[in-house]
This record gives sequence, C-alpha cells and structure tokens, in this order.
Amino acid sequence: MTHDNLDRSLWIVLIAVVAATLALSFLPASNQSAETQMTGGRANDQKLLREARILIIQRRYEPVETLIKLGQNQQALLKLEEISRSYPADPHAYILRGELLSAMGAPAEAASSFAQGVKLEGGYVDKNSPLSKRAAISRLVEAELSKPNPGSSPQSRINDIRYLQSRLAGGCE
Repeated sequence: MTHDNLDRSLWIVLIAVVAATLALSFLPASNQSAETQMTGGRANDQKLLREARILIIQRRYEPVETLIKLGQNQQALLKLEEISRSYPADPHAYILRGELLSAMGAPAEAASSFAQGVKLEGGYVDKNSPLSKRAAISRLVEAELSKPNPGSSPQSRINDIRYLQSRLAGGCE
C-alpha cells in the first residue's frame, strides 16, 4: 500500500495535518502570554502615570500647602488663585479652594468648589485614592446637613451638598 503514489500522497497529507495541528496547539499559549505581558505593561504604565500626576500636583501646589500649614489661609487662597490662572481646569485647585473656604467659614462656597473638583475628578472621594479628600468633604457635608432648616438655603448650595453626599455614598454622576 505504501508503494502507490496516491497512498504516499495521503500519508504525506495526514502527517502534514497532524504536524499543523500540533503546531497550532502551541501557538495560542504563546499569544496568551504575550497578551498577558501587554496587559501587565499597560497596568504598569497607568500606575506610573498616576504617580507622575501626584508628583506634579505636589510640586504645583506646594506653595499653597506650605501657606496652609503656616495658617496663612488668605495668602494661600491668593496663591491658589494665581496658580489657577495657569491651570484653570485642574480639579485639585477646586478641592484646595474648598478646603480653604471651609476653614475660613464659607461653607456654601466650599461646597460649590468641592462639587466642581469632584465632578472633574471623582478620585477625591475615593477612600483608596492617594489624592482622597474624603474626610474634609464628609465633614463639610455632615456639618451642612445637620444645620436646622436647610430649606432656607439657596438651592445651588443644597444641590452641591446633595451631590457631594451622593458621591460620598458611592453614587456616580
């Protein structure tokens, strides 16, 4: 049987099919590991980007943080306004402004500023975020909600407080 050309051709085709099947069975395993490596690489890139953003924020707002630590809230607010002109849509500026205004006794303005910052970057209310300002926002929300007769307050302030309360509870926009 192996002497006929048709039989030889069939045996060659059978051997080629078996060899191709074996070769293809090893191919997806190598692609999966390459895909896993790419996913790990992307995760590492995202981690590096987050760390870089944190460093940029720390350097950018270091003068403001220093003035806050020295208790010079008015000067810190002025310095923050100066920095905000260069970076107008930076959510960290809104969060710092909210902290300053809250410390200076302007809760309505603080709530508005916090709400703007959280709308731009939700990580500020995340417990696990390195940029988390959850405690400061939570204190303001609790203090404002505990005030008697919140119905006499301007609607925008109530909306900001309710928005922050929702985000603290885990809600999204």
